[in-house]
Amino acid sequence: MSRAITLPPIDEHDPTPKYLQAQKIVVDAIRSGELSPGAKLPSTKDISAQVSVSLITAHKALEALVASGWLRRETGRGTYVRQDVALTAASERSLSVAIVLDHHANINDYYHSTILEGLRQEARSGEQRVELFFQERLTLRSRERKGEIGAICIHPALEYQSEVEHLARNHPVLVLGGAFPNGSVSCVDCDNRSGGRQAVQHVFELGHRRILVVSGPTNLSNSRDRLDGAVAEIASSGLPTDTRDLIMSADSVVLDDASKQGLAARLGAADRPTAIVAGGFYLALAAIQVVRAAGLSIPQDVSVVGFDDPASAPLLDPPLTTIRQPLTEMSSRAYTLIRDALTSGDHRMPSSQLPTELVIRGSTAPA
Repeated sequence: MSRAITLPPIDEHDPTPKYLQAQKIVVDAIRSGELSPGAKLPSTKDISAQVSVSLITAHKALEALVASGWLRRETGRGTYVRQDVALTAASERSLSVAIVLDHHANINDYYHSTILEGLRQEARSGEQRVELFFQERLTLRSRERKGEIGAICIHPALEYQSEVEHLARNHPVLVLGGAFPNGSVSCVDCDNRSGGRQAVQHVFELGHRRILVVSGPTNLSNSRDRLDGAVAEIASSGLPTDTRDLIMSADSVVLDDASKQGLAARLGAADRPTAIVAGGFYLALAAIQVVRAAGLSIPQDVSVVGFDDPASAPLLDPPLTTIRQPLTEMSSRAYTLIRDALTSGDHRMPSSQLPTELVIRGSTAPA
């Protein structure tokens, strides 16, 4: 007979799926000695009642623990903690997660370094051993590592959508910092479109009516969405859309020569813009350089809003008004989803879109 034990209920306010919470409760009972090696578990019905989940959810949690080596089933007799539980893959198993980055990505810049550090910190904070490794190609070879491999693709260009979706047929795959149109792969990103609208709303409320938008390459979904949001807000504010005031750089970090020349020409015109919304931190810095080269002052002549909020943003002269992305939270959400998918064997992951925040500083002022 099974020894009477008491299991705590799940946390209803925890966003972690209930079956994963139930798994952790049982594993914690094994680790603490409440359920010793060879011990028989209470019935699935009793476990579901104690941890406050449905019978189906309790069954799913126990099946996953059998598959991962914590428990064993005996037909007609019940479920038991494995005698060799301390030696099984369940206690030693490490997870492998590929960090897929395009070879053009600069991991030293603010965006990538913050994302990667967030993933590293999340991997270190858990009890399970996790191997994070870099990958440039969208191929994974499970035989090279023990167990299943997952992948986090960091803002892949839109032309890689079919390759990412093909990879997701055989592995748990998640896109971080990007999204594919009508895609089947789960994504974690900030609401870039709303961020673009926030930036335009801010300068519009300051009285600016000639607003220029500087965008990164639109084959990156975050650049595309920020541009779309800004243009949509300009239109909804009743302002005319002038194609001269939409500058799209071929690079998301620096302004290419054609973009610089186009911006300089607009700043030299009689109907020059009085506000610039830049779709990235480095694009904002590049725009500021062009503004100053034109002999104009910030924010007296031209207000500038950026995107991203590195530690250097408030140290600029003037401090940069910007749209802050929750990069650490995005990394945490992405890591938790891919970890849970690998642990449970269920590759379905919900997509998440976190809100942005307008941070007002000295680079914007009334028109």
